[in-house]
Amino acid sequence: MNEDFLKYIDNQKIFSLKDKIVVGISGGADSVALTSLLHRFKYNICLAHCNFKLRGEESDQDELFVRKFAEELGVDVYCESFQTESFCKENKISIQMGARKLRYDWFEKIRIATKSNYIAIAHHRDDNVETFLINLIRGTGIRGFLGMKEQRDKIIRPLLSFSREDIELYLKDINQDYRSDSSNRDIKYLRNNIRHNLMPVFHKMNPSFENSIINQIDYLNDVFKLYGDQIKDHKRSLVSYKDDRLLIDKNKLLEIDYQTIILREILNSFGFTQIDKIMQTCETSQTGKIFFSDTHRLLIDRDHLIVAKTNKNISKEYMIEEDIYELDEPINLEFSFSEKINYNADINIAELDASKLSFPLKIRRWTHGDYFYPLGMNKKKKVSDFFIDNKFSLFDKENVWLLCSKNDIVWVIGSRIDERFKISDQTKKAYIAKLV
Repeated sequence: MNEDFLKYIDNQKIFSLKDKIVVGISGGADSVALTSLLHRFKYNICLAHCNFKLRGEESDQDELFVRKFAEELGVDVYCESFQTESFCKENKISIQMGARKLRYDWFEKIRIATKSNYIAIAHHRDDNVETFLINLIRGTGIRGFLGMKEQRDKIIRPLLSFSREDIELYLKDINQDYRSDSSNRDIKYLRNNIRHNLMPVFHKMNPSFENSIINQIDYLNDVFKLYGDQIKDHKRSLVSYKDDRLLIDKNKLLEIDYQTIILREILNSFGFTQIDKIMQTCETSQTGKIFFSDTHRLLIDRDHLIVAKTNKNISKEYMIEEDIYELDEPINLEFSFSEKINYNADINIAELDASKLSFPLKIRRWTHGDYFYPLGMNKKKKVSDFFIDNKFSLFDKENVWLLCSKNDIVWVIGSRIDERFKISDQTKKAYIAKLV
């Protein structure tokens, strides 16, 4: 395995002897073998071990084993204990998901603290096969069948071409002990159920079953590259951007083949899971319906699907003192006074009669019942009616901020100033607010 390991690293060009590597080590066969191989070939490593406090004394014995192993090798080791069950309850996630998050977040902290280049994880070929089957059983998009990668950002997996059997034989050859995790025998976990019950059945039917799956993973990765090129072409045709929102042309989407697949790929990074329902809503020409993910909202509007971040500042107010000349929250504005009077038609610039303003001014969201006198009109209009007249979408409305003097709206920012506050021939000093 020694020569095969070096050849694999050289072929993949994942890392070099100049790099410093944090090795995630549990004490099990896989991570002990990875640590041993990297140390044997003189790589600059340190170890990181997570004690999740899930198996009582057994968890503590794992940590003691790792500390002793690091001492024997003469490498630094970092150990951290987590209250995993409490963390998972607070965040309403499974133990497996919670432990994974804790582990990877902490590994990254150690990588930064030690100025390391990479984090090495001991996933191997059997893990890749099991993950493929897990995703097949649960049902995923095509990405679920692409397998783990040798490198993703700062995570590297140098054992992906080796089987569990290869690893255990290697440890036996060098007479190296390791720890066995009793929870790996618990078939209530899907991965263990597949490993202990499903895999033996597949082996009887095809002794080279793992190789067949790995070949399929390689093939699907090539297919996905072609698939990705097609998705990019459709994105160029369907997607545009306005401010911080993504707009999908609804009419064009409804005209193309494989609409649901393409929409799923466009929305993939935003966390939406209701793709079929979104597509059905588009087909029924229903407008105004909103779908939510953990971080974004999607509005079905007249001509577009509009994706925007969830707005967390919707009820905040911001005071603008007379000596404030720049604002970067909640929006970017610049303020100035001028005795030179201009009549600027740019909707992103409000030139106001300074003598009619009462400081501090206030920036706030609009509310139902708000009204103002739009420039050019001598009667008041509800802000909500102004939105309708100018065909504001729901997200457009939510993104509107008002500049106010006392209780009067001075400027619907980026749209229209109030007639009562405009500059005139009698204006001696202008107050200029500019959206940047």
